[in-house]
Amino acid sequence: MGNQNGQGFDHSKQSGLYIRTEKPFYFAGEEVKGNIYLNVGGGAFPSSTIYLKVKGSEKAKWSETKTVWETIPGTNPPQRQSKQVTEHYDNENEFYQHKIPVYIFQQGMIPQGQYTFPFGFKLKENLPGSFEYSEKDLECRIRYSVKAEIDSPNKSLDKIKYKQEFLVREPIKEIVNQTEGQQVLQPTSCCCIPLGTIFFKFQFDKTAYQPGDIAQLQVEIDNSQSKVAIPTITGRLTNTLRIVSKQGHFRLIHRVCGNSMIPGLQPGQSAMNEQRKNMTLTLMDQHKHKPLDPTTNGKVVMNNYQLSATGELDGICLCCTQTPGIEFPIRIVAKPLPSYDQPVVAPSGWNPQVMNPVSVQFDDSYKYQPATGGVLLPAQNQNPQGYQNPNQPYYG
Repeated sequence: MGNQNGQGFDHSKQSGLYIRTEKPFYFAGEEVKGNIYLNVGGGAFPSSTIYLKVKGSEKAKWSETKTVWETIPGTNPPQRQSKQVTEHYDNENEFYQHKIPVYIFQQGMIPQGQYTFPFGFKLKENLPGSFEYSEKDLECRIRYSVKAEIDSPNKSLDKIKYKQEFLVREPIKEIVNQTEGQQVLQPTSCCCIPLGTIFFKFQFDKTAYQPGDIAQLQVEIDNSQSKVAIPTITGRLTNTLRIVSKQGHFRLIHRVCGNSMIPGLQPGQSAMNEQRKNMTLTLMDQHKHKPLDPTTNGKVVMNNYQLSATGELDGICLCCTQTPGIEFPIRIVAKPLPSYDQPVVAPSGWNPQVMNPVSVQFDDSYKYQPATGGVLLPAQNQNPQGYQNPNQPYYG
């Protein structure tokens, strides 16, 4: 009837179940709205309750191999030998794992027909953004999903279910407009002889991007009062991934994702106002040739980016002269999942009965726990509290 891995209704069968959020992504704190679609053909189905499952969590697991030294037993004087030891780490943080009844049919059967069950729920304000990363001996992810489900009391009939993942983006609280910084440098030679004055002004176009966007950098330099050459200006994108285990042990991965360089200025030259220099930097992982993973800041998984621009100075005293440059954090937001763009083909003659919208509240009594064998245990509160009329939807 429903297919968890399909793109919509199963037209090979008389019945089908489908779930769809109104948007492919939401910001933390935003209201998620969507619909459960049900098509029951070939007679009534032996079940009474339509469930909505909401799941969200962050997970990480990795291993580290290190060399340890140990004393060889029975040696005199004592001798030592090295060996490789592999230690395994993991952690998980759950945001949602709820199974909420959104509609109960009074007669204990779902009559033949077509139905739409609108639902909505508000996301927590401090949710980390969706994320997924893996390499050798390391996996970490943050995922969110909704699932429509109908339990079957008949063991000969499979449970009916359909799942859709959706993306969560962290709120962009900082100003997204231009970010700039300026410096006045007074470089000296290796003998601490003054070499004049240099003025730098660096300006990036914004602080939030999508993967694959092109960051625009403008550089103004007044080198007219200096004897120092500035061979190159370099733009750089760096990434820091931090994951934390249950025991508090953390793994830190810091890397450069991309570079861009433009020529600088010779002594006595200036590039100000309309003569300023322009640089572009494509925001992708240039070494792995793949899009950037999004920014996220959970308790288990943290992934962040820095944009920087620096100028190279020739023939200066490195211990007496500050390196010109600017560095600031940027946010990479997740692109919508490609699967969401797949068209949904409704069953023939689709004209559903639209039920009242359900506003979901995440009561702890509707949490569920995975059981052995992958079977999901429903929430203990099978019958909604204060449920007066089973013909009406439950506003959980």
